Amino acid sequence: MVGRNHIILIFSLFLFSSIGLTAQIVGPEDKTISIYFGGGSYYVDPQQEELINAFIEETEYLEMYQIEVHGHTDNIGSRSFNQYLSEMRSGEVIYYLELLNISREMIIKYDHGENDPQYDNELWQGKLHNRRVDIILRKLSA
Repeated sequence: MVGRNHIILIFSLFLFSSIGLTAQIVGPEDKTISIYFGGGSYYVDPQQEELINAFIEETEYLEMYQIEVHGHTDNIGSRSFNQYLSEMRSGEVIYYLELLNISREMIIKYDHGENDPQYDNELWQGKLHNRRVDIILRKLSA
């Protein structure tokens, strides 16, 4: 039997594949937050630090999750610079998570650079939203 969540997932996969995008699929027990950056920057500002703090504090039993950190950029600049910038952004977020006493062993890092944008890089708003790091908490199987 195909439930509502399956239909949404199938539609989402079709939508993203038909427009040439991919997405990190988040399950019903997973949690996610996006941390945003200025153009060309990998500085985590105090407002974004507060978001990370709140996200981690509201998560009970953090050890029951695998933490994924996905770095992204817009398409301004060279591919090699955007890959570097993606790596620096995810590295800074991981550094901040470590300051919150989260073990590096709990974290898997993915750097997408300008590949796999979630938003349209032809639009200014899309570029702003692609300058981010997604933190995904994936619920571990019991």
